[in-house]
Amino acid sequence: MTPPRFRIDGQQLVPEERLGPPALGGRTGSYALMTTSSDLLVFSRVPAQGGSIPAPRVVMAGDASGFPLSDLIAFLSQSRWSGLIRVRTPGGERSITLREGEVRGASSDDPSDRLGEVLIRLGYVDRNRLEEVLREQPPSKVGRALVERGVLQAHDLFKCVTHQVSEIFHSIVLCREGSFFLIDQPLDDKTSNNIQLSTQSLLMDSIRKIDEMAHFRKRISHGRMYVGRKRASDGKLEEDEDRVLAMLDGRRTLVELGHMAKLSEFDITKVVFRLLEGGFAVLSEKPLVPAAPVAERAPAATSRPVAAARQTRGDPREVARVFNRIFREIRDEVAKQGMDAEFIAAANAALSGQALTSSPVLEGLELSVEGTMPEPKLIEAFERHRSHMGSEPVASFKQALSDVMFFLLFQAGELLESRADEDLARRVKELLAQLETP
Repeated sequence: MTPPRFRIDGQQLVPEERLGPPALGGRTGSYALMTTSSDLLVFSRVPAQGGSIPAPRVVMAGDASGFPLSDLIAFLSQSRWSGLIRVRTPGGERSITLREGEVRGASSDDPSDRLGEVLIRLGYVDRNRLEEVLREQPPSKVGRALVERGVLQAHDLFKCVTHQVSEIFHSIVLCREGSFFLIDQPLDDKTSNNIQLSTQSLLMDSIRKIDEMAHFRKRISHGRMYVGRKRASDGKLEEDEDRVLAMLDGRRTLVELGHMAKLSEFDITKVVFRLLEGGFAVLSEKPLVPAAPVAERAPAATSRPVAAARQTRGDPREVARVFNRIFREIRDEVAKQGMDAEFIAAANAALSGQALTSSPVLEGLELSVEGTMPEPKLIEAFERHRSHMGSEPVASFKQALSDVMFFLLFQAGELLESRADEDLARRVKELLAQLETP
């Protein structure tokens, strides 16, 4: 549901749509206007009367420059919170979906975050081939179309989708301006079960980018700065640097350059920083004219995320049995469409190439024609590698099998009708519940 919109006209708050139902949902009373960032308008009822409304609803909103969002996400992960984190910045709107604290999906309206652009950046497809497919298929089907044409393997598509989700996550963590919202809403089993990424691992991966961005911010204080060309290329620049340098006319901001170059805010900031360091570019808070001075600002504050590891207990034999039931359930659903042989072959190709997990427990194993793994060999491998699987070896074992499960669900989701896929996701969720720690 699209929220009602208002416009601030001078000193007045004017609804953009004057007709229809009351935009404020029948709220009455006296409200105080709180002091917030320029991107937020917050009213608080005085005196408070309490009460709540059913989901979906915003349960927290704030200024993204107030504190590192990594700290908030780490807290939500530890709390096993489920819902949507939405962030609006000058660079666009992004969101990530959490289920019980783990990342299950992401979305973005930034063109650089589209799956097609990710495929190009990772070298899986060139732009001409991508545009050829897009002329015949909608963007939502481009991945499956490339697999059907033999351009991509199924596990390569899975890898690119998880990379896409990771990049959107990192962009949110790196955000230092705009507003954020936590939205309590029911999660669709279909859209939130085909991908699962460890929030803790993503936060730890973000540390490098946080530190790098802090270094870049010593010269580029924010993404709204204008970038101009100071001198031509010397022929020694990287491909991305040459491409961005050719776009510099002093009339585009860093964020606008990123959209034009199909680069994330982190990547465009990194390229422009290198151009500044080499004396090829200049910056300004306003559109540039020749010989404009370079603006310098202080570095933005950063903070390293801390996330507590969760403990998982259980019998590895029970873990193997439950996941084999799940694998068989997925295979049987695909078999109804007559595509089980290709489905199992793609999964085994991904397993043999260690594209799904680096766990040594699954090395050399593959799915049978029924979709299951040999349990005696699974347990034997687990016991052999147990001492090298950290303080919670059963949890590591479960995670390795989860990685396989999410690939199978992702692959099945590309083959099944929506209703069958949703029903499969529900059954898998019920089976997983058997492994929940009391």
